Amino acid sequence: MSLRRGSDQPPQRRILRTQTAGSLGEMLDSEVVPSSMVEIAPILRVANDVESANPRVAYLCRFYAFEKAHRLDLTSSGRGVRQFKTALLQRLERENELTLQGKTKSDAREMQDFYQHYYRKYIQALHNAADRADRAQLTKAYQTAAVLFDVLKAVTQTESVEVADEILEAQAKVAEKKELYRPYNILPFDPDSQNQAIMRYPEVAPSMFN
Repeated sequence: MSLRRGSDQPPQRRILRTQTAGSLGEMLDSEVVPSSMVEIAPILRVANDVESANPRVAYLCRFYAFEKAHRLDLTSSGRGVRQFKTALLQRLERENELTLQGKTKSDAREMQDFYQHYYRKYIQALHNAADRADRAQLTKAYQTAAVLFDVLKAVTQTESVEVADEILEAQAKVAEKKELYRPYNILPFDPDSQNQAIMRYPEVAPSMFN
């Protein structure tokens, strides 16, 4: 459903039953995904991480993950895919009703506001305290922001709403930093790596930075 620009009424996001049949008595762990769908695991992980702060945003992340899962396997023929999609769909149907109660913002506005909140509270705050921030926190923050932006884009396209310039500028910085703060196996090489504990060992520091 499209949203008229400027409207404050939240749209009903349609959930269609695809070729997933049956009923699961117990909800599967939403981060445990079939091997053919590992790329949606980070989306579900973000949904779990932000749920306490904003249940509607968590729902939108899971909805985006479901749509992506369906595109990856339209017929649900992969091992465990049908059961996974059924469980996720059942969860979405419940969460849609719960998270719409008392809601006044559109989903597009909800996502944009939350992205800006997350960027200020985690990206900017951690960057400003880079000398004290844990590298793992920075890596996770940039990865989370990237997922939130992907969900934001999907929601705004559905509702025909433009993404604010401020968010586009913030995401450009996130995309750049996300490449620098990739997970590493041995030693980090990003610009802030000198502040990491492992890089302060005498055996490492002289050979890397002198």
